[in-house]
Amino acid sequence: MKNEPPKIDWERLRQLRDLFLQPEPITGPYWKSNRQLQDYDITLGERIGWKWDAVLRELKARGWEPPSPSLTDMGCGTGIATRRLLRAYPGQFKKVTLWDHSEAAVNYARQKIRHEFPEVRVICPGSAPHPKGVVLISHVLTELSDESAGELLELMADAQAMLWVEPGTFETSRMLIEIREMLKDQFKVVAPCTHQNTCGLQAEGNEGHWCHHFADAPAKAHQDPFWGYFRKEMNLDVGPLAYSFLILAKESPLIPEGAAHLIGKPLKFPKFVRVLSCQAEDVRELVAGRGVDAYRSLKKGETPAVYRFDLKKNRILSGQKIS
Repeated sequence: MKNEPPKIDWERLRQLRDLFLQPEPITGPYWKSNRQLQDYDITLGERIGWKWDAVLRELKARGWEPPSPSLTDMGCGTGIATRRLLRAYPGQFKKVTLWDHSEAAVNYARQKIRHEFPEVRVICPGSAPHPKGVVLISHVLTELSDESAGELLELMADAQAMLWVEPGTFETSRMLIEIREMLKDQFKVVAPCTHQNTCGLQAEGNEGHWCHHFADAPAKAHQDPFWGYFRKEMNLDVGPLAYSFLILAKESPLIPEGAAHLIGKPLKFPKFVRVLSCQAEDVRELVAGRGVDAYRSLKKGETPAVYRFDLKKNRILSGQKIS
């Protein structure tokens, strides 16, 4: 039948999702077959791809360019994040190194990348590499013990840039903030921050906040019957999807002076909107009334959420979206 969905082993996919959601670190490879990798890649993996799309749109809007033609994917899984990065920056990467504890995952990712990007050289080392170019890390913090996370950070010492995306939960966001503070003397912070100061979410009074953002699913996902099956079988929304991210680089980032980055979703009221804003001085709530030029954009929660505001205390007098 024309509208028949792809053949998915939903029960095994649900078991895999539950494994990712458990609070304990995952101690060994969990990929059991090429079929399992394929099912994941076109469902849960695709949702991760939408998060990467949002992050990469922001980086491109800020004018960021990869500082090296060499890309290393640490914990590559099916390679969905690497493929998104290669699409976003066509022709800029000449070599991709794939590393994962699962040989099956590495082989799957290699085949997918070689098929879509035959001009890119793919390397699969037998042990964890010490990358010197651009490093990509995606959705690994919930799987790692503290010791394993520390070992991963040690491998990053010589990298030129690090692109890291995680689920937008309180726990993973706070872990990324800790990593930011640990590495900010070795790297410059590119995003989401608009400054190099200590993270404002560590200040007293901000203990209940976390740095997270939302990625919309592409319009076609809301029209495709397949994603209707996905919602029914997995009890998961297609979007918007919460994510946290951290972009670091050895080179100084392109950050407009006085820029602010919004966190989370806006709170909407009949005559005003309230947003949580991060800037060099602090993280605090700001309020914009209907008469403010940026009101509509703020109310919609548009991304990339980078602005320059004219403020009077916590009230936005005017705002300009930076892109």
